[in-house]
Amino acid sequence: MRIQHPIFLPVLLVLMCLLPACRHSGEKALAKRQTHAEQRTALLCNALERSAPIDTIRAIAEHEDDLFFYIFDARRMVYWSTNRLAADEVWLNVYDQWRNLDFKNAHTKARWTKAGMFNVLTVLPVSYTGLQEYTDIHTIASQTFSFRQLVEAEEQNDSHSPLAANPYYYICLILFAVLLLLGIVGLVRYRGIRNMPFSTRIMYVILTCVLAVFIYIFVISVRYVHTNYEERQRENLLTRSEYVQSYLRSLYYWDVSLSPSQAQGLAIDLHDLGYDINQDIHVYSLAGELLASSSPALFSNGVLSRWMAPEALFAEDHSTVCYEQLASHPYLVSYVPFYNGSFVTIGYIAMPSFLSEQTRAYEVDRLLARLLPPYIIVLLLALVFSVWAARSMTSPIHMLIEKMRHFEIGGKSNHIDYPYHDELGQLVERYNMLVDRVEASAEQLANAERESAWRTMARQIAHEINNPLTPMKLSVQKLQLKRGTDQFDAYFDKTTKMLVSEIDNLAHIAQSFSTFAKQPEVVTVEVDVAEKLSHVITLQRANDEQIPIRYVGPDSGVMAYADAEQVSQVFVNIIRNAIQALAGEETADDKGANGKYPDIIVVLNAAYSENEVQISISDNGPGIPAEIQEKIFRPNFTTKSTGNGLGLAISKQIVEGSGGHISFETSPRGTTFYISFRKG
Repeated sequence: MRIQHPIFLPVLLVLMCLLPACRHSGEKALAKRQTHAEQRTALLCNALERSAPIDTIRAIAEHEDDLFFYIFDARRMVYWSTNRLAADEVWLNVYDQWRNLDFKNAHTKARWTKAGMFNVLTVLPVSYTGLQEYTDIHTIASQTFSFRQLVEAEEQNDSHSPLAANPYYYICLILFAVLLLLGIVGLVRYRGIRNMPFSTRIMYVILTCVLAVFIYIFVISVRYVHTNYEERQRENLLTRSEYVQSYLRSLYYWDVSLSPSQAQGLAIDLHDLGYDINQDIHVYSLAGELLASSSPALFSNGVLSRWMAPEALFAEDHSTVCYEQLASHPYLVSYVPFYNGSFVTIGYIAMPSFLSEQTRAYEVDRLLARLLPPYIIVLLLALVFSVWAARSMTSPIHMLIEKMRHFEIGGKSNHIDYPYHDELGQLVERYNMLVDRVEASAEQLANAERESAWRTMARQIAHEINNPLTPMKLSVQKLQLKRGTDQFDAYFDKTTKMLVSEIDNLAHIAQSFSTFAKQPEVVTVEVDVAEKLSHVITLQRANDEQIPIRYVGPDSGVMAYADAEQVSQVFVNIIRNAIQALAGEETADDKGANGKYPDIIVVLNAAYSENEVQISISDNGPGIPAEIQEKIFRPNFTTKSTGNGLGLAISKQIVEGSGGHISFETSPRGTTFYISFRKG
């Protein structure tokens, strides 16, 4: 045969490389088990040589599920740790060597050990025979009551569960899946539960507790059904065993023992009785060996061992229900003594019973059909309750947030009304107290600021008035000295002009402070800022310093929200500042210190943004020094000997009162003021 598939050869090579490794791993594990078995065998042999009681022997031999012991004296087997392995007879080979030993239902490794007058057979099962490997399994199963259902279920491989027909199970499963998905999405979105909103965390806690309780009740209920089903099977099996015990006692009332010669007649009686009650029945001798059975094919074909369970034979109480194993399937077996008429034990009665997984699943499904509808209703109510509880518990917090967001000193309704006296009520009460304190402190601070401002204003006014008073006083005194001289008339004309100029300056100072103090409220209306700006530029071009002013923009038609009466004053103040900044910059060749002719550029940008128009006023003067940039909008601050420092402060008040913005950029090559108004 020629292999043509291209991938087959590499796969075959890989498998050939892996097989030795797998075989080595299996051999290593088996060697480890053999070493452990030898240690347990040594303990058992030591106990036998010391004639230890049966309880000690059982404590050593029945310690593990995958290690079996059989003890023989010179005539027969006197103890076995399990009846799981089926064999008619076992031959004694050499001692202290592990050899392969095949039972009817298992492949094992076995080792004989000498312990005084006893021979100990230590058995390590390697693999068990499955039900499908038994010959004539259909015939065997048809002759039994306990094993028929098991064999049919394994052959059909029926994986159907009654839960598949329960719609409530799927509804509940979908709800759980949706809640779990939402929970995971929330954790991912907020990057942990600590970053979640407080209301969401409350919902998480409530729903998690409800789901945890539901899952706990679900698990406990299912376990209860399983346990209850098993207990009922045990009780039913014991009841049947007592009936069989009483019936056989009446049949063998006068027998003092059961001998192999009675096996055939006993088997017929067990067969008839088994058909009457639909139950397999086995009878064992006092030594624990099978005498008769209603289903002898189970033993003749090696499906079951001919020895009864050591848990029943070697225990003080021979009436028990224990688990035994058929291949990989556990089943229950009830053991009761076989009494004669004098209640003398002449044997043991065994009755097996398999737990029907389909019946158990049906009972679980029936329980869930009763539990899941109220569970779903309670889960939905818990979801609604969690939303309500989260909102009711966090509504004062949201109210607190909104109040803080819109908090205004001196505003109305800064307090929060919360009628309850819980922890949130205490928080609200503290907030209201804090609001009162803040408003009181703000009022005190405002009073202090007003007093400080008036003091500063008074000092500034005194300073501004005191500056021209001294030269005026000296001029008047000098004029008095020149009276009656030839120079009086000329000096009089000069002095009076100077005095008039200084008086005009004092009047201007008084008017400026009066204007700042009586600054009217800003009334925002829709104004053509282009028209206002072009008129101001036309007037300011006729400045005494002869500084050119260039304008880039439309002469009209740009509407914005501003104060129609005061917006021109903003433009005048800033353009006058630019002119004053450039007034002393001329050199011998009429160029400024930065090598350029003094120049002012005004730009009106109607397309500055979707919602605003912008006016920029730029000069190429020396710029504003860094140490005073933060102070230029402060009232009474000025760097000029003739100013009073109110122009920019008034401009800022008018612009911001109209809902606009004013800012500037400066460098050694010039300064630009930016004024923005909302579009009309």
